[in-house]
Amino acid sequence: MHCRFFPYILVCVLAALFLYPAGIQAENDKGTEITSRDMTFKGAENLIVFSGDVYVRRPDFELWSDKLYVYLRSDADMDETAPEAGEDDDIEKIVARGQVRIQGEGREGRSGLLTYYPDTEIVELEQDPRLIEGKNSVEGEKIVLNLKDNTSRVYGSEERRVRVIFHSDDSDGDGQ
Repeated sequence: MHCRFFPYILVCVLAALFLYPAGIQAENDKGTEITSRDMTFKGAENLIVFSGDVYVRRPDFELWSDKLYVYLRSDADMDETAPEAGEDDDIEKIVARGQVRIQGEGREGRSGLLTYYPDTEIVELEQDPRLIEGKNSVEGEKIVLNLKDNTSRVYGSEERRVRVIFHSDDSDGDGQ
């Protein structure tokens, strides 16, 4: 089955959020705004928690979730990072939980849980994950995106098989 949109939808929907994770620190030129009902910093746990109608806005995407967890590296872990490492290396992982929705540039992703690992540039969508672009969509038990090498994998299970719906663009008339 030839499907030109498949790799594009899997990578592009979330790439904007995770290619520049330092955006949470609002240090980029475009600016990042995070609003929520509450924000808690737990220094002993190296954790920042945004809770209650979390909304992240950047020029290239918007994200909504019930909670957003930013796990920071411990001081010991940070000592091991290279001196030339960027400020985004302060982040161990980012987790959006509960009614997660990300939208940008005509694409949308939805899941109950989204986890991003900056070191490996891996994004995992779980709990009813679905990626949508126009009439096209992909869903499964778990979707794993590797932003570094532009690959993706959709996992199914006995209860939930992988499902891809796409509509070919037959505007060139060759039927391919």
